[in-house]
Amino acid sequence: MSVGFEIGPIRPPSEADSLLIRVTRNCPWNRCKFCGLYKQERFSARSVDEIKEDIDQIAAFRGGILKDKASVFLQDANSVVLAHDKLCSILAYIREKLPNVSRVTSYGRVDSLAKLSLEQLIGLKEAGLDRIHSGYESGSDKVLALINKGHTKAQEIEAGQKVKESGIELSVYFMPGVGGKELSDENARETADVIDKANPDFVRIRTFVSQPGTELMQDIGNGSITECTDKGKMLELKKMIESIKEADGYLFSDHIINLLGNVQGNLATDREKMLAVFEAFESLSEEEQKRYQIARRGGTIWPPEQLDTEEKFEAYLLALLRQYI
Repeated sequence: MSVGFEIGPIRPPSEADSLLIRVTRNCPWNRCKFCGLYKQERFSARSVDEIKEDIDQIAAFRGGILKDKASVFLQDANSVVLAHDKLCSILAYIREKLPNVSRVTSYGRVDSLAKLSLEQLIGLKEAGLDRIHSGYESGSDKVLALINKGHTKAQEIEAGQKVKESGIELSVYFMPGVGGKELSDENARETADVIDKANPDFVRIRTFVSQPGTELMQDIGNGSITECTDKGKMLELKKMIESIKEADGYLFSDHIINLLGNVQGNLATDREKMLAVFEAFESLSEEEQKRYQIARRGGTIWPPEQLDTEEKFEAYLLALLRQYI
């Protein structure tokens, strides 16, 4: 048995404390125009024997490695693409060898999930898969085509409904601003419609930020897409929340790229509380809004009211500068 086990390059922020078990390498689609993570890599599936050897090594050191680890995340970008019987075998092996693990999760692309039958998804649940993270990004077919996501709105709804019906938790990701100014309103409305119809357990916000070297940044550079301002992306998210009528999952703005980090709550019961956060920002003067944006982009997660005086803001900037001098 070799020493050490293989780990991939990425996992969801909410899986920061999870053990990482690499099932596949890279992304089988690898054509999204906003993403550059896997562009120089080829997709491959690891063998069941390789994966089980990694699990054996983790189990051999479970007294240390698993001391504070209650969950497992299956890497990389789309582990559900693995043959169904193989994935079930891996899940069952994790449950056998790591019995104190309480949750097993994985990324799953929409097109792959839509192809799985309800019976297959139920089989994955019974084998030990508890949650699927899926990058929906937008509910608009126009935006999905623009970013070359490789799936449709109808597939998002179908996949989401089947995952929920199987008993597996569904955590989806959306990107305010990814359609540019031209499709901002549509992105908000159509995304809200998908959330209502798929009703995921978790909606996680990942505001679009153009990345150097990606095709979408090239589109912005040549003028075919007009990138929204930071505030514009925030207002698109507000419109999305306002447009949701039936969903009762939980929304998280749990990433530093989101302008407002304290927007979270149940979509059915906490709507007014979440909208109040946007209204608090909008009530600030233009100068105060700019101060908050500078502070947020400097890495703080403070709400706007914590930088409401000149003295507080100057103290924050001084503390930030000391990190770099």
